[in-house]
Amino acid sequence: MTFDNNTILFIALAIMMILIIICFILNSVNSSKISTLMDYSDDGDIISALKDYYDKVDDLSKTVNDTSDAVLLSRLANCEKDSNISLKKTAIVNFDAYDDVKGNLSFALVILNNNNDGIILTSLYGHNSCNTYVREVVGGETPVKLLDEEKKALGEAKSKLMGTDNNG
Repeated sequence: MTFDNNTILFIALAIMMILIIICFILNSVNSSKISTLMDYSDDGDIISALKDYYDKVDDLSKTVNDTSDAVLLSRLANCEKDSNISLKKTAIVNFDAYDDVKGNLSFALVILNNNNDGIILTSLYGHNSCNTYVREVVGGETPVKLLDEEKKALGEAKSKLMGTDNNG
């Protein structure tokens, strides 16, 4: 198969036209991107517009990071404060309140915070009755006389360290 000069010239021109069209399309795309970028520039200087943009992003990033650290530290301080007043030290002692009732159905439940403030919930179970009492605990002390089992439960709860359990 042989090509004459006119055919070769025609093919070369067709290839050149296709390349020119591709270059025109790429130029249009880049021109629109540059035009969009120029909209953000006051004086038409793309480089200074990009520098201003990156400076603003950097400032915003520093502001967000500084604010985030301050907010996190504030929230952490609030959590620590709330943690000290949350009820987390507990102890329970089961016992027989009456000689004629067996099975350790009565109990003394102590619930305290880190300041040893909280309550003692005592339930005395008998054949004909079940009585429940709540006593306030402030600083590890109560204004009322406690049963031996209540004293034991209170001592166990007070001896627990924050976030740990001393049950072995």
